[in-house]
Amino acid sequence: MGFRCYLLYVFMVFVRPIEQFAPDLMAWRPILILWCVTFLASLAESARAGKPPVPRSFGLLAGLSLAVALSQLFNGGFGGLSWAVGDFSTPAMLFVLTALNVNTFARCQTVVRLFILCLTLLCVETLAAYHLGFRVEELVIPQMASEDVELPVDIAVIPAQDTSGAYVWRVRSVGFLRDPNDFAQTLVMMVPWLLMQVSATASRWRVLMSIGPFIGLFGYVLYLTHSRGGLVGLGAMGLFALRKRIGNVKTGLLAALALAAYQLKGSMGGRAMSTKEQSANERIEAWSEGLIMLKEHPLFGVGYGNFIEHHIRTAHNSYVLCFAELGLVGYFLWMGMIVIAFKAVTRVIESTQVSPELKRTAEFFRYSMIGFMVCAWFLSRAYIPTLFIMLAMAISLWACACKEVSIKQDAGLHTPILWRKTTLWAMGLTMAGVSMLVRISTM
Repeated sequence: MGFRCYLLYVFMVFVRPIEQFAPDLMAWRPILILWCVTFLASLAESARAGKPPVPRSFGLLAGLSLAVALSQLFNGGFGGLSWAVGDFSTPAMLFVLTALNVNTFARCQTVVRLFILCLTLLCVETLAAYHLGFRVEELVIPQMASEDVELPVDIAVIPAQDTSGAYVWRVRSVGFLRDPNDFAQTLVMMVPWLLMQVSATASRWRVLMSIGPFIGLFGYVLYLTHSRGGLVGLGAMGLFALRKRIGNVKTGLLAALALAAYQLKGSMGGRAMSTKEQSANERIEAWSEGLIMLKEHPLFGVGYGNFIEHHIRTAHNSYVLCFAELGLVGYFLWMGMIVIAFKAVTRVIESTQVSPELKRTAEFFRYSMIGFMVCAWFLSRAYIPTLFIMLAMAISLWACACKEVSIKQDAGLHTPILWRKTTLWAMGLTMAGVSMLVRISTM
């Protein structure tokens, strides 16, 4: 029962059918009731199955939740404490529910298919808004194509029929995917999950027939988000996948050529990347302010959700947002969860005893995480539920591999993951990278 409730809960959180089509029912708190039922059923099911699959990550999550609370206490007293804890509880509990329920490889595959279903429904809904005008004001954002463009007298009712060239119409979705960039980030994450659905030995024709329509749908919607971060994340994911075949040097050259071509063409609706472009300048300014916040509040930051209290706009960078709001303590715990997840799937990939299907799934999960975290460099979504679900599923894959392969067959697979030193390196590199980009932009 716990797993079925979990699947229903994930569907309701992502697709939000009640909020969209029966908002009056939200007064009865159906999602909260469903969460309570799911949590209790999942605990009961987990107790029957044995110990929790990811105890170390549970500890880091508890520490991160405490850091969220302390960041508010040290910066605003008890005023924003209840809001901060309540807001962070959604991604935190999705991590817990995922870790408790996704305890077999079959369940992992089921959750992946559910995500594909959810994103497919959201993409179809978005395209209906873009091409037919269905709830267009909620699902499509008109953005000026340039600062000196001549605006038409009337904005087109249906975005697809606008031929003025004055606007870049950016599609989005619902809930925590209401920002076009967030929607793009999730679509990037889903591309490797689509590839999991076909066998490694399947012919190209079979691959094209089975997942081609979904890739086309997700790709088209990704384009309509006009998200530069989404495009970079997709490219980084593809380059990492090619690295094994063509080597590091050729991959680096290909990345440089791709960036140069993108700069030359300005392909995403005229939204090219440049540190001299206004949007990029605003991001760099926000990153600079984030470094100042960290310097002034090094331990617990300026407080969860308080970045915009210290700067006119958000950080536009999940790493900056995290260390500015939660300080070094929270950033260490947040980054630690990410490092453990990366190391977990890498350990499954490198094991010689794990089944080929599970190993292949772990490889696609790593691609997905890379794409997601590259997108996070351009988005202020350090606490988005999608991230925490992905981290929990990645670690659950390792737990599934440990169940499949005994400690006698592969002792290295079962060895506790050493994450602290790598986490400190990751913290240093990301903060140094932000600082370097800020310095370069001021030259």
